[in-house]
Amino acid sequence: MIRVEEELKNQRELIMQFMQQVDKRFELMKDDMDRRFEQVDKRLEQVDKRFEQVDKRFEMIDKRFEQVDRRFEQVDKRFEEINNRLDKFMRWSFATTLTVGGLIVAAIKLLPPF
Repeated sequence: MIRVEEELKNQRELIMQFMQQVDKRFELMKDDMDRRFEQVDKRLEQVDKRFEQVDKRFEMIDKRFEQVDRRFEQVDKRFEEINNRLDKFMRWSFATTLTVGGLIVAAIKLLPPF
């Protein structure tokens, strides 16, 4: 009985030692994981900074596109002005051609034949 008790006591001590070693290993693993997570956090912060830079670049590009849009609006206005001028010129030319043609036809009818 005493031997069994001593053996059980030894086994408890062994189990306790084993548990202590396991605890130490877990602590070491926890510390290692903490370091790795810190590294990952730093990398993610760097990625965040890069995304912020990309966002700033996109904002700059958006501003440039707005400027280009304004320029195109100005060009559109110029084309509309040119189109209006051409329409007026076409009307004037057509009216002038009809008037001159009508005068020539009238002159031919009114003039005596040779």
